[in-house]
Amino acid sequence: QGFGLRALIGMLSYFSTRRTRPITLLVATTGDTGPAAVRAVRDYANPLLNLVVHYPQGQISEYQRRQLLVGAQKQGGGPENVKVVAFEGGGDDVDANIKTLLRTQQKTTTTTADGSTPTQLTGVNSYNIGRPLVQMVHFLYAYLRVAEKMEKQQQKQPPQTPLPAFPPLDIVVPTGAMGNLAAGYMVKKMG
Repeated sequence: QGFGLRALIGMLSYFSTRRTRPITLLVATTGDTGPAAVRAVRDYANPLLNLVVHYPQGQISEYQRRQLLVGAQKQGGGPENVKVVAFEGGGDDVDANIKTLLRTQQKTTTTTADGSTPTQLTGVNSYNIGRPLVQMVHFLYAYLRVAEKMEKQQQKQPPQTPLPAFPPLDIVVPTGAMGNLAAGYMVKKMG
């Protein structure tokens, strides 16, 4: 999950700089997504990239809450571009609000009254296709390593029936919002 999130934030940082357009990343977290997003935004240190992390009050561990709050603190002259907000309700409650914000954001305004470029809102939870596209690499890599081991095993002790060129492989995926599962499914559908 962190791999896909970090790569997505890196791409958004690149394009915000290239277009000289501020982007505000919206994240809902009940676990590790929030701290991973905070770390990535801090590491990229792009003044055009802002982050707002929402978490359900009392529904994340104290360790995760501290990761969020300490990571959000301005560090050594860096930009004040990370905000952490607790809310009442569950993770799905804030997800719904973020999705509504993203759907209703006005995309027709290209400049504000003072001539500056308005901030683009972007959700970076697992529903953003950028994350599972990057996470597909994990599944492809795992498949290739297992297939390689199966081939070596077959060379040592040839089975009664030879392995197909691309042997099927089942992978168990622990998941929350299913972005990682979506990545595995896309790789499987690609053959």
